[in-house]
Amino acid sequence: MHYDLIIKNGTLVTAQETLKGSIAIKNGVIIKTGVLESSDTANEIYDAQDKYVLPGIIDSHVHFRDPGLTDKEDFETGSLAAAMGGITMIADMPNVIPVTSTVEDFNEKVSIAKEKSYIDFALYALLNNDNLSEVKGLKEAGAFGFKVFFGTSTGDIAAPSPPVLKQQLELCAQLDIRTAFHCETNEINQNFTEIAKREAESPDGFWLDYARPIASELMAIKAVINYAKQTNAKVHILHITSGDGCTLTDEAKNHGIDITVETCPHYLLLEQYLQDDNDTQIVHKVYPPLRDETHREGLWAALGEGSVEMIASDHAPHKVSEKSLPLWDAPAGLSGVEVLVPLLLNEVNKGNLTINDFARLCSEAPAKIWSIYPRKGSLNEGTDADITIVDMNIKKTICASDLNSKNKTSPYDGMETQGTPVATIVRGNFVMKDGKLTGKKGFGILVKPENRN
Repeated sequence: MHYDLIIKNGTLVTAQETLKGSIAIKNGVIIKTGVLESSDTANEIYDAQDKYVLPGIIDSHVHFRDPGLTDKEDFETGSLAAAMGGITMIADMPNVIPVTSTVEDFNEKVSIAKEKSYIDFALYALLNNDNLSEVKGLKEAGAFGFKVFFGTSTGDIAAPSPPVLKQQLELCAQLDIRTAFHCETNEINQNFTEIAKREAESPDGFWLDYARPIASELMAIKAVINYAKQTNAKVHILHITSGDGCTLTDEAKNHGIDITVETCPHYLLLEQYLQDDNDTQIVHKVYPPLRDETHREGLWAALGEGSVEMIASDHAPHKVSEKSLPLWDAPAGLSGVEVLVPLLLNEVNKGNLTINDFARLCSEAPAKIWSIYPRKGSLNEGTDADITIVDMNIKKTICASDLNSKNKTSPYDGMETQGTPVATIVRGNFVMKDGKLTGKKGFGILVKPENRN
């Protein structure tokens, strides 16, 4: 049989198994996996000898800042960075200008992304105090899920009032659509931030942690669990920072609540502050903040136990001039979409994860959580040919100035990694091959959740 593309001699990786084999693709769909016939031909044959072939990596938590904040990032530069980093699909958050809280604004954002994106994309919609009447229409328009800000971040967006949120989540339960929560508690943050500003002679990562403590996160998680219990809504905890939070979500799961959890590389890998050559503290400001070693260890333990289902980057770039401001003035957010894959492959090489763990955490699980599996997140025959090919032997040093995001900042600048993506394939088309861009902007399409009421 003749195909459009054959990937041969690779090591195929899923969450469950690793095996040698080939993949045959036609019309953007995986037609056959495993052993091909000797008579099979293709327009292009890619030799993946000594490389791992994974279901396309999904980054389901990014902020591409488009529309309204495009001096920080936009769909063109953000999706380019994602593609060069081995990501085949992203899901973008709604704290843009205007916020994505109405069907009209959702459709406008879809149009922007379709024009600019190199890879497939999904879009979250916001739940706020004014859009109860928009929820059903947003779901029908293709919203990936909904987002609630318990605790303010970029945009200072308030959560809906308790009675409105209860009604919204009851409707989300009826519509079978999941809601994601930024879990912090404003009252705690405001109180301790005021104390920290008074007491901190040299503000650093310790004081940011003090200003927005673990208790702020835990109280918000408890609130989410209570809402889910009362409404039967499916909920998702974004960027959890400690094993303590996972203990709460595990208890909720044991009581039958449909709650899923993600974390991010920075909570697993970064210290509260680093030292540069002049011993000056460099704070990597993000909300929730980076925690100390005890909480990092607790998070790794929770990851190993399966309490955390998935990992995402929470790519949230700002201008270089903004990130250079003093601690209390600088905006919160770190760039991460382009380095998500190499950072985690490095952890595979270090023995902290298996390659199957990586496929589960960054491909299969996000696809299942957000109801796009097996179309995305699998190597199943008959599904979209979204594939990430990686070489586990290549060593690189992350260099912020070489990244493709609009603003060249990275908390990982200078970090050495082993393992890198060498090809990004979206619906059977190379967007990145052998480290070079081969795709075109405007190729990406909106991915809508499936298998719903």
